[in-house]
Formats: sequence, C-alpha cells, structure tokens
Amino acid sequence: MNKRKSIYLMILVFVSIGIYFNSLFNKFAFDDVHIVENNPLMKNPLSSAGLLFRSEYGAQTDFAGVKIYRPLVMVSYLLTNIFFGNNPFWHHLGNVILETINVLLVFFLCKQLLTFFYKPVLTNRSGKEGFETEAFLCGLFFAVHPVHAEVVAGIVGRSEILAGLFCFVSFFLYIKHTERTRNKNTEQTQNKTLISQSLNLFISVVCFFLALLSKENAAALMGFIFLYELLFNKKLSKSMIGFFGVFIFYLLVKYFAIGGIFTGSERYFKEGLPVRVFTMSKALLFYIKLMFIPYPLNPDWGLSDVISVSQTFFEPFVILSFITLAAVFFAAYKTIKINPVFAFSILWFFAFLFPVSNIIPIGDFIAERFLYISSFGFCLFVGDLIHRNKKLIKTAPFILVIFSFITVKQNTVWKNNISLWTYTTQKFPNNWRAFWELGKCYRTEKNADDTIKNFKKSIALRETDLVLYDLAVELRKKGDYLAAIESLNKFIGIDGKSAKAYLERAKCYGHIGNYKNAVSDFQAAAQLTPKNDNIFYEIGRFYILRGDLTSAKNNFAKAVELNGKNANAFVGLGVCFYQAKNFRIAKNYFFAALKIAPQNTEAMYNLIVVNISLGNKVEAKSLLEKYRNLNPDNPKISQLEAGIL
Repeated sequence: MNKRKSIYLMILVFVSIGIYFNSLFNKFAFDDVHIVENNPLMKNPLSSAGLLFRSEYGAQTDFAGVKIYRPLVMVSYLLTNIFFGNNPFWHHLGNVILETINVLLVFFLCKQLLTFFYKPVLTNRSGKEGFETEAFLCGLFFAVHPVHAEVVAGIVGRSEILAGLFCFVSFFLYIKHTERTRNKNTEQTQNKTLISQSLNLFISVVCFFLALLSKENAAALMGFIFLYELLFNKKLSKSMIGFFGVFIFYLLVKYFAIGGIFTGSERYFKEGLPVRVFTMSKALLFYIKLMFIPYPLNPDWGLSDVISVSQTFFEPFVILSFITLAAVFFAAYKTIKINPVFAFSILWFFAFLFPVSNIIPIGDFIAERFLYISSFGFCLFVGDLIHRNKKLIKTAPFILVIFSFITVKQNTVWKNNISLWTYTTQKFPNNWRAFWELGKCYRTEKNADDTIKNFKKSIALRETDLVLYDLAVELRKKGDYLAAIESLNKFIGIDGKSAKAYLERAKCYGHIGNYKNAVSDFQAAAQLTPKNDNIFYEIGRFYILRGDLTSAKNNFAKAVELNGKNANAFVGLGVCFYQAKNFRIAKNYFFAALKIAPQNTEAMYNLIVVNISLGNKVEAKSLLEKYRNLNPDNPKISQLEAGIL
C-alpha cells in the first residue's frame, strides 16, 4: 500500500468517527425504543438467539404482524446485549464502527469502478495511484453526507448500514470476478487461478444473502447487476445464476420463518398503482434535491410536509417530475459510452430506490434512510465530476465542511425522543405524527398536561383514530370523562370495529354513571373480539364496582378460560370470593395470581388481607416484607401492619 493511500484511509477513518462522535452519547430514540430497548427478545438474549431466525423483525413489539425479516440485524443487537448489556452507548458505537467500514468500502469500490471505466486512460497515466484522490473524495462525501444521520445516529438504522456493507462487498467482488473471467486469456490475468475467480463469486453471493438478511431492499442488487451486465458489458453473465438462486432461497427461508414474503403496508397509500406512481415521481425528484441540498432534514417525512398525493398525471408537478426523470434517464443511456460513470451512478441511485418506491406499499412515503445505499451513486458521480474538472476540487472542502456541520448538528436531534420530536414539531409544524409522538414522550414522563396539549395539536392537523384513542385515555385518567367520550365518538366514527375504542368508552360511561351505555359498549367490545381475555377482565372490574358479584365472577372466569395466565383475572375472582366472605377460595385465587406474576402487588396485597382474615398472621407477615420491598412508600403498609398486630 502506497503512502498516499495510507494517508487517505487514515483520514477517512478519522472523519467517519469524528463526524458521529457526538451521537455515541445519545439515548434510545424513535423505533430504537421498540426494536431494541423494550424488545422482550432482547431481555433474555441467550434464550432468544435461535428464535430471532424464526421471528419477524418486530416480533413481540408494536411492529408485530408486519412481514419484515431481518435476523442478522437482530443478532447484532443481541450480541451487543450479551457482551455489554442493553446500553445505548454500545449500540451507537456499533453503528459508528460499521459506518466507518462502509466509508472504507466506498473508497475501494469507487477506485475499482473508476479504474474499470477509465482503463484506456489509466494505461496512459504516468502515476500508479489509480484514481485514489477521486475515490478519497467519494469516501469523504459518503462519510459526511447529512442524509446518513438518521441511519447512523438512530440505532435501528443498523439494518441500512449492514445491508449497505454487504451490498458494497458483494458488488466489489462481483466486478473483480467478472473482470478476471472476461480477461482470462490476457497476459494480465494469465496467472489468476480459477479458484480465485470462483472464490470471489462465492463470497459475493454469500454477501448478497447476508445483505438480504439485513434488509429486504438489498434485493435491488440483483436487479442492478442484471442491468449493469446488459448495459455496460452488453451480455449477461452466467455468474448471475448464483444471485438468482440465493434470492429464491431467501424468499423460501423468509416464508417458512414468518409465514409471508411481501412487506405490505398502507400507512399512507390506500390508492391504486397509478396514484402511487404519480406521487412517487415527485418523491424521486425530492430525493435528488436532498442529495444536493440536504436541508431541512426530517425524521418523519409525511405527505403533508412535502408532497401531496397526486390523483392524476396532469398535475404540473407530476408532469415536471416525469419530464425531469425522463431527461435524466435519457442522458444516462446516451452517455454510456462517452461517460459510463455518470450512467452507472444514475443506475445505482435509482435501482436502490426502486424497492422503496411504493410499487408495493411499504408504509413510508419518503425517508432519508432510503438514500443510504443509493447515495453511493451520488458520491461516485461527485468523484467522477471532480476527475473530469480538476478546478472543482477547490470547492469540495467548502461543501464538505457545510455537510459536516449539518450532520454533526443533526446528531444532536437524535439525542432522545423529546429532542427528536421537539425539533420535528418546530421545523415541520404541519406534521401531525410529530405532535403525537411528542405527546407520547410526555406521557412516559407522566406530564399529563403537555401530553394532552400535543395530542390535541396532532388531532387539529389530522383526526386519526390512534391519536383520538390516546387522547381519550389521557382525558379519562385526568377525570374529564365527557371530553374523553367525545374523542372516542370521533374514533368510532372513523373505525367502528375497534374493540378497544368501545372498551375505553364503556369505562368512561361507567365513571359518569351511565351504566346502560357502559354495558352496551362492553358487549360491543366483546362481540368484536370474543377471544380477548382483557376485555372480559375489564367487564368484570366494571361489575365489581357496581356490586354485581355474580356478573363480575362470570366475566373474570371467562377471562381465565381464554387465558390461563391472566394474573389480574385471578385477582378479580379472588376479590369476588373475598367480598362473598369465602376467604379460603379467595386465597387460592390470589395465590394462583402470584404464581403467574410473582411481583403482582395487587395479588400480594389481597393475599395478605385474606391471610389476616383467616388468622394466618405469620404468613401475612412474611408476605408483608415482600410487599414492602416492592412498595416501600405505600401508605397501605401501616394499615396491614396494624391488622397483623
């Protein structure tokens, strides 16, 4: 390795780590909370290792049911937890290390591609550096580009980073393999063995498979290689068979692991394919804008913030988008021979955006993370542009400094959930989801006033069932039952088949003494989800408060029948029998609840009380010590002590 290359690589490592150094001290934010911090599979890492390969990406979290399969990413989180615990610092450090590796891979891949495309020129060059300066600049742009902040500063961006890493390695080895294969009769490659060629291809295909296990959009690499062979080499290579075979194998693995293949979602798009195409044409133009002008940045690009849904082709912005994109593709095609790097860059950029183009609805309309792998095409384009016009190298440091400043500042946005959503609501005041998320942050901190305020702001922008429900729950907790009912009425107007809405409204009716409507809503909830044990538990609680022990007992029993591990339902049955003065049966139910949930304080409290009633003061005293450890400041402790004495 020559001295210049060594210096370039050291600078790239230094810049990559330095640019994201302040992200190391961030907490869990956004989806990190669900996928990493509070994921039940992460709580018992050793027992969950095998389960990760048989589970969805969001199994046992709020993302359960979405057909996403990324076991390699989950294993990386699991390993971090095993060795360092579930500490955000180590997860962030993992992202920064992987990002640094990717920056180095971008350097080598860029150098390899420029060497390949400029072979005739390279043979006449006096130096032997082989486009190292251009590759260095390409790596720098990849290292500091602000659109990567979401991926690197957010822990769940690991899926993009790993998919990018394996795609870069896979394609790098693939072009080395095909170059050697096609030149096997030349003097340059006479000494290259068949084993070396086969090894490159084998590792390339394996890396493609690992990329797919990291994130499904890596499938674009197979389509890209097909077009690369067709457009740049004018014929298809038999080597592609391996990629196709691995892709089919991946689909089979995914299907048998999680019972589905396509990651379909209609979070934004419920319209047909033409509407999605019209709208996404504008989104593609917006992605190009973000590569050149990465400001402002948004953790959650909603339709209202940037682009509205386009119902027809004849909207001016849609027509402009189609014309612009057609011009870009036409220019790329016409310049394949005279400027192949430009054509390659365009092809790479759009190929890796295709899986997220909502041809199949994916749940997100626009996201900066979607640009992570695609941005290599932009960085390669910049490197080649500077190669063709050396004067531009003087402006590169200026742009790099601006990009670096934006990225470092954006890292602070991802410090925690409150900083993330406060920034978003301030920069994008029309983003309903941002206010909802900020409200949930305050809910976690038990700040009811700010929670309700932000939920109301979200609803003022868009009345969504999710936010209406969350607002109703907070209003009920605060005692504003009529306002909660009003919010739930709107919810049910949007989705009349939501059992949780009827259940919540029933609680509110119960609090204001409207028992007729409460019973009606409880019945509606039970009819909508007849196998939901928690609904029958809540109905049982309602009847307990009304003093109807028979109805309460029947509903608690139904809850236990549906779910024999519902500890709260066992407690409810115990309360019914206790109030009926049948203390021994009550004790059995409280004991059963504690066996299911040893730290269930309600079950423990009631078991102490029933033991006092039965005269079992020694047993009651022993339980009281455990109860005191769980609730040291509970005022009921003194009452229990008095009962024992």
